[in-house]
Amino acid sequence: MIDPSGEAVNKILVRSAGAARLRRGHPWVFSNEVRGRVADLEPGGIVEIEDGHGAYLGTAYVNPRSLILGRVLSTSREAIDQGFFRARIRRALELRERLFPGGSAYRLVYGEGDGLPGLVVDRYGDVLAVQAATLGIDRRLQTIADALEEVLRPRAIVERSDLPVRALEGLEPRKGVIRGSLNGTVAIEEGGVRFEVDLLAGQKTGFYFDQRDNRAALARLARGAEVLDVFCYLGAWGLTAARAGAKHVTLVDAAPEALAAARRNAEGNDLAGSCEFLEADAFEALAALDRARRRFDVVVLDPPAFVKSRKRLSEGIRGYRDLNARAVRLVRDGGLLATSSCSYHLAPDLFDGLLADAVGRSRRRATVLHRGGQGPDHPVPLLLPETAYLKCVIARLDEVPPGPAPRADAAGEE
Repeated sequence: MIDPSGEAVNKILVRSAGAARLRRGHPWVFSNEVRGRVADLEPGGIVEIEDGHGAYLGTAYVNPRSLILGRVLSTSREAIDQGFFRARIRRALELRERLFPGGSAYRLVYGEGDGLPGLVVDRYGDVLAVQAATLGIDRRLQTIADALEEVLRPRAIVERSDLPVRALEGLEPRKGVIRGSLNGTVAIEEGGVRFEVDLLAGQKTGFYFDQRDNRAALARLARGAEVLDVFCYLGAWGLTAARAGAKHVTLVDAAPEALAAARRNAEGNDLAGSCEFLEADAFEALAALDRARRRFDVVVLDPPAFVKSRKRLSEGIRGYRDLNARAVRLVRDGGLLATSSCSYHLAPDLFDGLLADAVGRSRRRATVLHRGGQGPDHPVPLLLPETAYLKCVIARLDEVPPGPAPRADAAGEE
């Protein structure tokens, strides 16, 4: 069978449990749910999904080497062509225009949340950064770029498909300008702060839009505060707090290029006078600040994912617990800890538990003032909680007064 896009379309038959899940709207087909030989399917090819009675369930792209064999693109028979991607991108754009009226800096496409599994697109005004995480999207990236040009008319499109997960799809990392031209950085504004972002040399797709709401929540609490921003990258947390009236901000990052960019952003916003910059490993910096008896009104932790896979969960929990325990020691009585995890393998209850352990080590009581996740430009399908990866807690830390001394005659009491 050939669909109107010119692609050969095979069929796969799914077992009853998988079919029931797909009817409810789940967008994945697992290899062990399919009848027949999956190895014969074309890697990255398009298939129609049917149940055991021959009823159509959806259209997906497939990769036989992946446990997630198929990712659903549509639940109606339609060509997966430029027109398909154009319609999905327009729908995603309409949502962002509702979320951010007049704005032009956000995550434009968030994979399954926008019906385009495996694709991420970040918008920086008239420049777009795209990321293809899967073979099915990688094969169609030029068609997607055509659709993006048709809808948004960008000056340039940059590809940042250099994430490790591509190896699981049999793909090599890749980055570069794929449409138009780009010289130097792009500028965006958030929280009254202008940030210069290097889309080719920066981390991930350039800027962490997912923390927008959490940074705004902290800024409301930061006036007059001394702030420590650890893993500062471009300085988004610390400089947003400085713009909101923080008295002094110390920004820490182990990467010299990130710290240099944060410094430039501080200077470009006339905030450098209230900032200091420390190039150091986060764990070592926290220990050194503690030895120097430095204390802060606000400590921000926004680390990279410590849990890269489920089998490394215990190791990651130890890392987060140690990091937060060190940070708690630096928070003044009544001060704030703003801490995050972007490890989707770390469930919210586990995150709360390790925070409780970290706070308890310092005889503190934590009161949660804000609990957040990724912003609404990272929409989460109800049936796919795996796409809800970000956890952020802002808590006030109060010292627990010591209990009464034991009575001298209490030794034999029960």
